[in-house]
Amino acid sequence: MTSTQQGKSLHEQAIADFILAIRSKDLDKIRHAYAKHEDLAQAAQLKFCFETAQSQPSNYEHYQNIAAQCIAAHGLPTGVIAGLNNSERITFFMPALQASEAFAKTNHQGNTFLHALFANPEQPLPPFNFIRSLLLFERNESLVKALRVRNQNNFTPIECYFIYNLNNSPLPEHELTALFALIEAQRADNSQPDARNIHHVKSALEKLSCDKDSQTLLVIASYYQTPVESLHHLH
Repeated sequence: MTSTQQGKSLHEQAIADFILAIRSKDLDKIRHAYAKHEDLAQAAQLKFCFETAQSQPSNYEHYQNIAAQCIAAHGLPTGVIAGLNNSERITFFMPALQASEAFAKTNHQGNTFLHALFANPEQPLPPFNFIRSLLLFERNESLVKALRVRNQNNFTPIECYFIYNLNNSPLPEHELTALFALIEAQRADNSQPDARNIHHVKSALEKLSCDKDSQTLLVIASYYQTPVESLHHLH
């Protein structure tokens, strides 16, 4: 058996254990079925919860609660973080992230779920307003911390948006306002953006055709606290 086949077999066993525990309707058994497996197998179990909830809307909250209970008790597996890259997955796992205060948890690349969410080109309009709304909740310190996390490439989540997911389409007003609010929240601790990363943003800008009055340049200039003209000349 190859390592890939072995890994698939372990994941299938983990899901089988999980299903059996869920059928027992015993929360302790469910949490134990989760806790006894390693990171990738736990990620497979949580993926099962999400996919089942999506296919069975009447049981959505049930599976959402199972995921939240398991993560709150035994932690968020790092293998899940890169997959939290769209609104549907974030919405499903939000109670779990809040209960475990796992907003700032990182994977092997140093990415938080915000890095994954903002960089996902399949979601060209990240839900900035939704993330900003979470800052109004009681448990928001972990989320503010996540906005300030730099990954192994030294990029914050917002910089990942600039570098990997930038486009020249104007953001809707409510999303633009929310993005500026996230930028303000990120620098509320008086930390300064790393100016060296402007060069990476330059590469992204070269693929676009921005005039000096574009919203894109305005946002980037605000983030790096630099004149728009200096960015316009960059590309």
